[in-house]
Amino acid sequence: MTLVQFDKKAYLSAGNLIRIHSDLRLRYSQRAKQGEIRFGMRILLFELGKSHYQVQHEVNELESQGTLYDQGLFFSREFVEEILTELNLPVSYRFNANNLLIQREAKRKTRKMLDFIVIDAGHGGKDSGALGYFDVQEKDITLKLAHALQERLRADFSHVKVYLTRSGDRFYKLETRSRIANRKNKDSAFGLFISIHGNSTLSPKVKGFEVYYLAQSHDNMEARQMMLRESMRYESSAYIRKLKSKLMSAQIQRESKTLARSVFHGMSNRLDGMIKPRKVKKADFAVLRGSLMPAILIETGYLTNRDDLKRLRSEEYQKAFAAGVSRGVSTFLHELTKAER
Repeated sequence: MTLVQFDKKAYLSAGNLIRIHSDLRLRYSQRAKQGEIRFGMRILLFELGKSHYQVQHEVNELESQGTLYDQGLFFSREFVEEILTELNLPVSYRFNANNLLIQREAKRKTRKMLDFIVIDAGHGGKDSGALGYFDVQEKDITLKLAHALQERLRADFSHVKVYLTRSGDRFYKLETRSRIANRKNKDSAFGLFISIHGNSTLSPKVKGFEVYYLAQSHDNMEARQMMLRESMRYESSAYIRKLKSKLMSAQIQRESKTLARSVFHGMSNRLDGMIKPRKVKKADFAVLRGSLMPAILIETGYLTNRDDLKRLRSEEYQKAFAAGVSRGVSTFLHELTKAER
């Protein structure tokens, strides 16, 4: 489907939007400047030119306005991706500069039982990751957090197998990390992928944790810079191009978004001010794009902030972090079935 350009941003026409799936319904009142998009029992409400929308009584924010009217109704690329995932359309998709590629797929069955969790400690070996005060290396922080999380998840979910992509100071390419997780995702098994990282910035005042899920929107400059830092180092351009050529499942993306929100709230409640909660965000991380299951990336705090770093290195924080993520996983499993309604 062809995208059109307005003010150097890509938009999809309303006519092309409803062609994505035969059961997708769109109603729009030009007079009221409001509309709704319906798929099955799920309804998405929007207003012309606004940077928010509503689904099932929940208001979600966009990075910029989602719609415009120029001799017809058009939806921003970011908003189209939100529509596909929030309405849980059984499609895979990919954007390029001028087109939206769509492939129909069978509707995923909701799974109530979790079979496995793969924890990915970011970086390792020759890849130290971000450097903090006192030359603390990201790879060491993420490994300690991964071990703490594995221990907690095994205690809280005794029936679930919990794996680490690396258990020591060893370098693995992103492709290998995804492959380790995807090998577990067979014979109808249902699993989650959780990648752990530490953040850094030029300003020592910036602090807090964030939880990311995969999205293809590149409008956010901060997310673009972080994507490059976490995804490209030690990776061949051929592998990145291969990943970008793949279509992404809208249904898996929606589950990933639900997981990210659940883990963020679980961490916020459990950490109780240890490290400031920032936001649930979206970015095109290669390690998430390679996953064939719900996947999130946690930026646990800023190594370049003295307060965050002190917490990240403490056993108290590591245990609280693990408890918060575990609580989030539990909430996610509860929400998964409810979200299908």
